[in-house]
Parts: sequence; C-alpha cells; structure tokens
Amino acid sequence: MNNESIYQQYMYSYPHKTAYRELNNIAFADVKSRIYEHKTHLYIHMPFCQSRCGFCNLFTCTGADNAFIDNYIEAIIVQARQMQLAPVDWASFTIGGGTPLLLNVGQLSRLFRGVFDELQVDAQIFKAIETSPSDTTAEKVALLRQLAVNRVSIGVQSFNDLELATLHRRHSTKNAHRALELLRTGNFPILNIDIIYGIPGQTAASLLASLNQALDYQPDELFLYPLYNMPRQPDMYSLYIEARDRLLHEGYTQTSMRRFVRVNNHSAVESCGFENSLALGAGGRSYLGNLHYCTPWSQNQPASRQIVADFIARQDKTLINHGYVLSQAEMKRRFVIKNLFFYKGLSLRDYQRQFLL
Repeated sequence: MNNESIYQQYMYSYPHKTAYRELNNIAFADVKSRIYEHKTHLYIHMPFCQSRCGFCNLFTCTGADNAFIDNYIEAIIVQARQMQLAPVDWASFTIGGGTPLLLNVGQLSRLFRGVFDELQVDAQIFKAIETSPSDTTAEKVALLRQLAVNRVSIGVQSFNDLELATLHRRHSTKNAHRALELLRTGNFPILNIDIIYGIPGQTAASLLASLNQALDYQPDELFLYPLYNMPRQPDMYSLYIEARDRLLHEGYTQTSMRRFVRVNNHSAVESCGFENSLALGAGGRSYLGNLHYCTPWSQNQPASRQIVADFIARQDKTLINHGYVLSQAEMKRRFVIKNLFFYKGLSLRDYQRQFLL
C-alpha cells in the first residue's frame, strides 16, 4: 500500500488551521451564548518547550524565561476574567502544549487557581494535562495528585535511544522509565503514553520493543502517531499494522486511527474527542458551532514568540480576529470527516439528527 496516499490524506481536524484567515473583529460577547448551547470543553494552550523536537508541527516557542511564562499565565487569567461568563457546566478541562509541565510548581498552581476562580470551574471537573519525560518530577506529580488531575499524557515516542536522537528528543530511555515510574506512583485514573511510528531507521522489531516497554506500565490509553515533518519509513503502514495488532492482542480497544484504550477502562473510552471547545491563550483553537478561531499560528520560532508576546500585550484578549466561519456544507463535511476518523464510523441517524434532515 502506498504510504503517501494514506498519510497525506490523514486529517485530525477540519478545516485545517492553515485555512484560517483574518476575521472582522468578532466580539466574544456576541458568540459566547454558543458555549451554553452544547457541552463545551475548556482548553488552555501552554506553548513552551525547552527545545523543539524534529517531528513537531505544533505552535510552540523555546527559550522562554520564568518572567515571560509568568506574564503569559497572568494574561490567560485576565482573558478568562474579560470573558465575563456566567457559570458553565464544562465537559472537561485540558492543558496542552507545548509542554505544560515545563512550568514550575508555583506556576502550575497559579494557572489552575486563577482560571478556576475566574471561570468558576467545578473542582470535580475531568482534568487532563500533558508532560514529557524530562519535565516530570516528583514535586509536579504530587501537585497534580493534589489538584485531582484525572488524565496525564506523556510523550515518550520511543524507548530506543537511537530513535530518540533521530527525533531530537531531549530525554533518554532511562529518563522515560524514571518519569513513568513517578506517574504510576501518582495513581492517576488515566495514564496515556504516546508512541511514534515511521521513524527513520525504525524496524518492526524496534517498534514492538518500544510498545512492550510501554505496556509494562499498563497505560490506560496509548496513542500511535505517524511521523510528520521528517523523512519517514517507506514501510510506515506495515509498521502501523504491526503495532495495532500487538495492542489488540494485549486487550486494547481501538477507538480511532491513533487511539487505543484498555477494555476495562470505561472512563478512558468515554473521554475521547471534543466538538465544542473554548481555548484560552495563544495557539489553542476554539470551536463554537460554525465559528473556529485562534491567535495567528506559526512554526517559525521568532514569529511564535512574537505571537505570544502580542497576546500578553493585547488589551482586549477576547477579540476574535483570526479563524474560519464554516458554511452549512462545510459543517456537514466536518461531521463526515470527524466521524470516519472515529472507530464507530459514520452514523447516518446522527447525521440526519445533527442537520435536521
């Protein structure tokens, strides 16, 4: 099977962020009622990493000092305050990135406390956060337990040091095991491990060896990501099939192209995907009905840092001026694409109900 025909067409969202354009300064007050029309997920983008990985195509910036990160956290709290939202029954709360656990314990505490206070978030909400092996410490794990975080996702990518070097990852296999042992002591309801396939030089044997080491920690979820932004293996699809079959054999249920969950973990199965979401900060995308928006996006480091600096400096942090307004036809197309990606496939009944056909 031709790799390129599969992976060039792979979609995780629609429309793609590169389709976003300048919008005519939409006031948040004019659209915030949409948050109450459907269950909405709350997301914070923390766009900071110590270094940029070779495969990364996300909105991140490196080399930020504590003062810059502190200013960004305060800007997010101001943004939440400016939204002037009545209490919302949020579906979940997620901090992504970037590497959210790059923040120190004080910064993490301030972020949670500030946003939860301003938006009156229920302390019992489902909470998720991302980390990397290099940024996972005993102190941060203890704080996440204190905050009752439900899901922690760690980007291991490989348990092979040569493959990690190819990906320009900062951690070693030893670091990954240390971090996973710390996370397991935290007894989080859901532990997710990310693994990448298609790394130059990767073989079926080395990929399965990485999977076996990941499975030693009995993760509640495991995501298999195809390699992007780097030359990839010509037999990438066969690597995927090998990994998928291994996970199915171990009793995992596949819920999408990337996502596998333990059969006995019902909460993990139910925590998949979000349609309506509100993002705080620079780089996170909000989906409010047919309005999709975010700050401008870039993979260029100086440009990314400037976008974050502009967000910090902006007086009205709720103004919507970059995004995409979907037509009815595009909303239908989005529904089809999103549901073909999901393991249950496309439900014609749900499609008809969604669009009142």
